[in-house]
Amino acid sequence: MDDGFIAKPLGRRQIDQAYPLVCAIAPGLGVDQWRAFAAALLDSATGSGSGKGTVEGAGRPADRGIMTVQNAQGYMHGLFSYAAEPHLLHGRTLCVDNFVVLDLFDVAGVAEALLRAMEGLARQLGCAAIHTTLPDRTVQRDSRRDPIPDCFRTEGHRQETIRFCKDLAVVNDNAPAVADGRRGAE
Repeated sequence: MDDGFIAKPLGRRQIDQAYPLVCAIAPGLGVDQWRAFAAALLDSATGSGSGKGTVEGAGRPADRGIMTVQNAQGYMHGLFSYAAEPHLLHGRTLCVDNFVVLDLFDVAGVAEALLRAMEGLARQLGCAAIHTTLPDRTVQRDSRRDPIPDCFRTEGHRQETIRFCKDLAVVNDNAPAVADGRRGAE
C-alpha cells in the first residue's frame, strides 16, 4: 500500500480531470452528463456552489459530495460519490456510489485509501453504517482473488444485499424527450 495517496473532496476545477476515472465504470458516458452530475452534487453539497465539499465554517464534511484519492502530484487514482441518508435498519447511513479505482500498479493501495476516506466521512457525519454500491464491472466473477472486493472485506465490510436495476428508459420507453420532440429509442 502506498501511504502517499491523499483523500480530498473533488473541487469544481477538478471535474474534468475526474472524467477519465468515471469513464472506467461508465464507458460511453458523455462529458456533459458527467459535468452536470458532478456540478449538481457539488452544488447540493456546499449550498453555495463553491465545490469545497465541507459545510461552510463548520469544518465538517458536506452530507453529499465526491471524494477523490490523489497522489502527491495531484493526479487522481480513484473516487466515489456519497450521500448521508436515513436507512430503515441502520439509521443515518453513508451511501456510496460510483466507486472507481484507476491505477496500474497499486489498485489495493488506492482502494484502501478510498475505504479509509469513506469510514472517516461516515464517522464525521455521524453515520452508523456505510452502504456501497459497486459497479458490476468492478467485481470479477471468474476470479478467486479480486483486489477491490477483497479490500472491502479486509476493512470489515460484508455483502448485505444484491441490487437490481431496471432501466425504464430502455425497457419501457420512458426516455426523456429529445430536442426534436421525439422520445428516445422509438
